[in-house]
Amino acid sequence: MIPSATRPGSGSNLEPRPLPDPGSGIAVISEREGLGDGFYKLHLLRALKRAYPTEEITWYVSEGPAPYNGAMAPIVAPYLREVVPYAGFRRPWLEAIRRLRRLPPYALVIDCRSNNAVVLATRLLLRTGLYQAATPGYLFCSRRPSGKRPRHKLARLMKLLEGVMGCPADGGGEIDLPETTIEVAAQLLPSGPRYVGLAPGAFLPERRWPLDRYIALARWIVDNGAQPVFLLGPMEKPLLEPLRQALPKVLFPGCGETETLSDVELSLALGRRLAAAVCNDTGSGHLLAASETPLISLFGPTDPRTWGPVASHSTTIWARDYGGRKMSEIPLEAVTVALGKLMGGAAGPA
Repeated sequence: MIPSATRPGSGSNLEPRPLPDPGSGIAVISEREGLGDGFYKLHLLRALKRAYPTEEITWYVSEGPAPYNGAMAPIVAPYLREVVPYAGFRRPWLEAIRRLRRLPPYALVIDCRSNNAVVLATRLLLRTGLYQAATPGYLFCSRRPSGKRPRHKLARLMKLLEGVMGCPADGGGEIDLPETTIEVAAQLLPSGPRYVGLAPGAFLPERRWPLDRYIALARWIVDNGAQPVFLLGPMEKPLLEPLRQALPKVLFPGCGETETLSDVELSLALGRRLAAAVCNDTGSGHLLAASETPLISLFGPTDPRTWGPVASHSTTIWARDYGGRKMSEIPLEAVTVALGKLMGGAAGPA
């Protein structure tokens, strides 16, 4: 389900309240980010730029790499002045204090973290006109949002911005892709068949639905008149050969003999050509959601009410509804039934 503040066109005609010290810029701080975080937070980034188009935005990732500085750099280039990975705002603590004190003053800081101690220390050390943080109860916000803190991670962040703006925020929209990338995707998945994407990977093994069920699902898709398409990223290289042996007629776009799909923009363009897709709780799901692909997301130990992809047309299947937390407890039949319903109103690529 999409948090309402992220839907395209959900903004109102009200003008956002001005920032103190206009022109001083905006900073966003997060702890760690993967590709999935980058895609769902893209809604926040777009909403920030729409609300305050003249402010330059700097994105800090305290304890890890930043997808906005890597795979997603071309996508976020229109919005960001700078991306700072491994900013080191948490440890070692003495050096973290020095780093925070060296930061320039900002008109607004959006802190995506929720640890009370870390957030309080950062708030005391930073020079900023407004400080908004996603802690329980929004305790450390300069302009505390109204109502309860939402369960979904993105909805929490959008509420932070709405507290600043004093009106609804709009983070929706389509990602602009190069025409050459769109053409390559059309060559890889030409018009005619109804393509169904399958993304069997996940960083953590406990978030992966068993591979033999993805293979069985691919065969079910063929039996129902559609073309399965496996979307395999760099981390799924070990799956390429076993899947090719089991499913010799299935498509693996962007993959060579040993290489897998690594181009994020091409992955987005391929997603737009799918009638539907099935994925685990992983970055690929958030990527496909950003492509507006009709989506079935499979969840096991994590809570989809907190981490579910932000998609217009989506269905979530949660292992908890089948008696446990393991992905293996999601039956094949539950996925085929949901996929059949999702594909009922889906069209193939134009």
